[in-house]
Parts: sequence; C-alpha cells; structure tokens
Amino acid sequence: VEGSQEPDKFIVFTAHYDHLGKMGKDVIFKGANDNASGVSMLLNLAKHYSTPEFQPRISIVFIAFAAEEPGLEGSMHYVQNPIFPLSDIKFLINLDILGTGDEGITVVNGAVHTTEFIALKGINEQKGYLKEVKKRGKAAISDHYPFSEAGVPCFYIYTMGGIQAYHDVYDVPDTLPLSGFEGVFKLLTDFVARL
Repeated sequence: VEGSQEPDKFIVFTAHYDHLGKMGKDVIFKGANDNASGVSMLLNLAKHYSTPEFQPRISIVFIAFAAEEPGLEGSMHYVQNPIFPLSDIKFLINLDILGTGDEGITVVNGAVHTTEFIALKGINEQKGYLKEVKKRGKAAISDHYPFSEAGVPCFYIYTMGGIQAYHDVYDVPDTLPLSGFEGVFKLLTDFVARL
C-alpha cells in the first residue's frame, strides 16, 4: 500500500503460511494458531490499509512466507533477494501465533528496540487493548530473525494464554478463543500511526 507522504520508506508486516503438513495418510497438522492466526492478522491489516480512509503516510508491505517451519527458509531467501533495499524498511512486525491473548502479548526484540517497545507498551497502557505487553530479547524463532540479523529494526509479536497446543494435531480452529485478536489489531494500527 503506497504511502501518501513517504512512498519509498516501508513498514513491513510478515507472517508464515506453512505448517507441518501431514504424517501418513490420515494425520494432518492444521496449524490454526501457528500460523493461520498470523496470516489472518496480516490479511486484516492489508484490508484495513488498502481503504482510502486508512492510507498510511509511509508505504506498508505485507509478506506471507513459506518454509518458516523447516528453518526460516522463505524469509532468509527474501533477505538475500529483497525487492527493495532493506535499509528502506523503517520497521518490520512479524505476526506468529495470534490465536489466544488472555494473558496479552510477548514482543521478541522488545529488549533490543527499547524506544519502539516503550511506545507500543505505552499505547496499550493508555488504551487498555491487552492485559500485558511483555518484552523479550533476541530469538531466532520466526521470520523476523533474518531481517534482524541484516540490521532491520523489527519485532516478532505472539499472544500468551489459552490453548497450549503447539506443533501437534490439536492446533485446530475450534480451540482458538481469539481473545486478544482485536486488541492486537488496534494496538498495531495505533503503533504504525506512531511510527
């Protein structure tokens, strides 16, 4: 979505749409929380910013990666072959595991990018979108990591609380309360406006 004032600077939202697939003929790992929930947030944000009413000042890019599960392969490939210079990314937010939220969110790289984390947490404290915004340091656990290692400022945000199903057959849509989904959406759009 082209920015109205700075079309050559970018805020990037990422999520991965792969999961573990099948085991044998009958066992399917559906990956509702990890990471259909992140892709759903990505699509909701894309729809929001594509309306003229919410056109951003800075361009916003939405990237859905494959091959996160076997080793961040999609995001690593992109970082090695970017469509525009990585230095033009003002901030990147990776969305993964957003199907719960009773206990708030954790922000990977929150302890690295402290100014942005303080802004994000401050918005939440003012608006009360989520129970808690907790910070964490660096972690090579999702698609933000190749960007972070390449010098792109970024967060990876995931929800806390609710179902503990992870990388198993119990991660299915019926188990997701989506209790923090709307709060995360509002927090992200407010945060982008601050950026």
